[in-house]
Amino acid sequence: MSAPVPHAQLFQRLLLKGRLRHLQMVASVARSGSMQAAARALSVSQPAVTKAVAEIEEDIGLSLFDRHARGIRLTRAGHELVPLIERILEATDLFAQGVAVQRDSGSTILRVASVAAGISGLLATHAPAFCRAHPDIVLRVDEADGRQILNHAARDEYDIFVCRPPEMIPEGWIFTEVEGDEHALVAAATHPLAGRRDVTLEDLYACNWLMPPAGVPAEGLMVELFAGRPLPHMVQLPSRSRTLNRAAIQELGLISAAPISIYRAELANKTLVRIDFPLSSALPPLGLLHPAQSKGAAMDRFLARVLGPARKRQSR
Repeated sequence: MSAPVPHAQLFQRLLLKGRLRHLQMVASVARSGSMQAAARALSVSQPAVTKAVAEIEEDIGLSLFDRHARGIRLTRAGHELVPLIERILEATDLFAQGVAVQRDSGSTILRVASVAAGISGLLATHAPAFCRAHPDIVLRVDEADGRQILNHAARDEYDIFVCRPPEMIPEGWIFTEVEGDEHALVAAATHPLAGRRDVTLEDLYACNWLMPPAGVPAEGLMVELFAGRPLPHMVQLPSRSRTLNRAAIQELGLISAAPISIYRAELANKTLVRIDFPLSSALPPLGLLHPAQSKGAAMDRFLARVLGPARKRQSR
């Protein structure tokens, strides 16, 4: 391992040598846990992967992996640095996508990050019509954890966010409310409580429930609902995946406390139903976190599509 070098010198060294392929090999080794598996995934030889990892470690003066009899594992430095390598590769992939879109179609990419409720609610409502009206705009949508929205905004990774009101509005940004939301008790249409008008708290307590993921408002709602007693039986599958949660609700006959916006489509087509029981269930509204100043026609058109109806409702 070479002697440590100052930050500025290391930065220049990495710029001059490039080594994006080497970084890709390092990331693949970290994901797969072995040089052989990384080589197979990238269709290269194992010695090429071993050499690339060694050269990167030599460049930075740190070991990223511990080698042992059963394979390799990340060192403490590896745990810190490999996620940064992944970000470099993701940014390179986005650059390639942008070049391809511009070269092949002259289209503009609009980068949107959304919480799960925004995808199944607000975006499911507006995105198809927007794409039909503006075929020259590529609407790239990624699901994001609401807790990471401000970090994404600070790194300028997206143009617009679909989210609930953030704790702090970044300088130069605005949050505009689009639609309200609330919790509901949701179950399959075949659930014994579906369609009943006389559901009691004891009826709910006797049912099996889907455990909500830690930190979501539904967790506190359930504690409040069953105050003074242990929570009812929970199927321990806490997940933020709408698809997985819907399958568990249907296949296992569970009740879930969830925002209506998450299951808007399922409630509309009756594959899931709302259990008729009163809740103190208001949620912060869904809306758009967007720059205060226009950053181009694509963003202006998207804001007009989504915010136009909301502004009309607010003006009545």
